Order: sequence, then structure tokens, then C-alpha cells
Amino acid sequence: MRVYLTGADGMLGTALRHELASRPETADWPVHGVSLADFDIGDADAVRASVDAFRPDVVVHTAANAVVDSCERDPALALRVNVAGTRHVADACRRHGSRLIYISSDYVFDGRAPGPAGYNEDDIPAPVSVYGLSKLAGERIVEAVPDHLVVRTSWLYGGTDPRLDQVLAAAREFLDGGRPRLIDDQFSSPTYLPDLASALVRLLPGALAVRGLLHIANRGRASWYQVGLALAERLGTAHPVPMSMAEAGFVGGRPRDSRLDSTRAAAFVHAMPHWTDALARYCALLTAGDRGPVSR
Repeated sequence: MRVYLTGADGMLGTALRHELASRPETADWPVHGVSLADFDIGDADAVRASVDAFRPDVVVHTAANAVVDSCERDPALALRVNVAGTRHVADACRRHGSRLIYISSDYVFDGRAPGPAGYNEDDIPAPVSVYGLSKLAGERIVEAVPDHLVVRTSWLYGGTDPRLDQVLAAAREFLDGGRPRLIDDQFSSPTYLPDLASALVRLLPGALAVRGLLHIANRGRASWYQVGLALAERLGTAHPVPMSMAEAGFVGGRPRDSRLDSTRAAAFVHAMPHWTDALARYCALLTAGDRGPVSR
């Protein structure tokens, strides 16, 4: 299969490229990754030319402005990247008959009333931020592509940039002798990038006929403070300092509890591991040899 990947240098894009290259059954698939260094995804002509040149079987659209406060401060940029950019990608997929997998977010929900296992695919979105609204708009745009799949996920970690990765930033601060301040009154489903990437690669072939909407996140519910406590215990460091959402000074709204129910996805890929299991595997990587991604 010919795989076209937007946001290829981002956290999820990097994890997907690694997963595709490491699996024997996908290692020889042609993969074309693009990022902002190649062109602005808000430029319709640039998107069209790039996709036309590669003619993909499947497009995985991970590119987004996912910084919530940035979107709130500059809604025009959020609309250009997250809405217009998604429209350009969707138009290209329709033109080539490509399968489109769009990565969306738990922030399409307001966090007020998740079910016992979290929000499921039948729950009605109600964004409380420009970012959440822009991701929901992208979902609606993608529905016009005949072979499409919207994947909502949440609270990704396991990357290499502490500016974007809460867990990596906390781990570095712990190991430097610090006590990071972490939010203790917001909850979701912390999701380890390799677990998400593994599930997504299984969904790439259209032969699986998985279309519509799926929630894919590690199981369980936690705040960043609870994740930090578990991380500190495994690293053998001092505990983090709890902080409320009100103290954080956020600009954009955040859902109070946006954990996702991934039960439906288990029928197509596999049951997602619990977040505590995923964090244990991540910690083993952090503390291996040269301390892995903790190293500066």
C-alpha cells in the first residue's frame, strides 16, 4: 500500500513511521511523509500537487495545530490548519479514491457527562474551545470521503519533545531533582504513542472495511497528577506538586473529564492496554541504558 502521511515529523507521525518500518508486513510499503517544512497544509494548490504526485492508497492525516491556547489566541490559524487543511486533504482523497484516516481528539467533548467507561462514539460532541471546535469541523469534512475513518484519541505521550509531551517533560524534571506541578482536577485517557500507532497501522488497509468513527486510547482514567505520581514511583523520585486547572491560567477551555471508551475499537484491532501498563513500558524505556528519550 502507498501511504501518505501528513504531520510526519510530529509526535504521532514519527511513531507511525517507526511502526510501519518495523513491521515485516508493512516495511516495504512506500510511505511519503510531509510536514510544515514541505508546505503549508492550508495551501490548497500545494496539497493537491503533493498528493497528485504520490497517488496514495491511504492518507493518514495527523497534521494539526493541537496547542489549545494557541488556537484560542489565533482562531484564524486554527481554522486554516485544522479546518481548511483537512478540507484540502479530503478533496485530494476523493479525487484519487484514497482511504482517509483522520486523527481527532477527546476535546470535541465538554467533559461534563462521560459514561462509566468514558465517552463512546454515539455520544454527542460539545467542544468548549476553538481547538475542539476545529477538530469537530474536520470530522464533518472527512465524512464526505467515501472510505474514511475518524479516530479520536487523547493525551498522547511517548515523543521526544518535552514542549509537547507532558510525561517526558515531567520525567526530565523529576530526574533533575525537581517536582513538576501537574493538573489534578482534569481527567482523560493518557495514551502511549506506540500503542496508538500499532492500532492505526492495523486499520490502514481498506479491506478491513472499518469506516466511520472509532475511539482509540489506553484504557482507564487519570489526571496528569496521577500519571506523575505513578511516574515518580517508578523513577524513584520525589512526588509532583498538585495544581488545579484554575491555577494553570489556561486561555482555552478544557473538558473536565474527557476519557474515551475504546470498546468498539477492540473488535477491529485489539483491546487497548491500561494506561498504567503503558506507563510501565514507557518507564522501562526511559531508564534503559542512556535513559532513552530522557537524555537531552
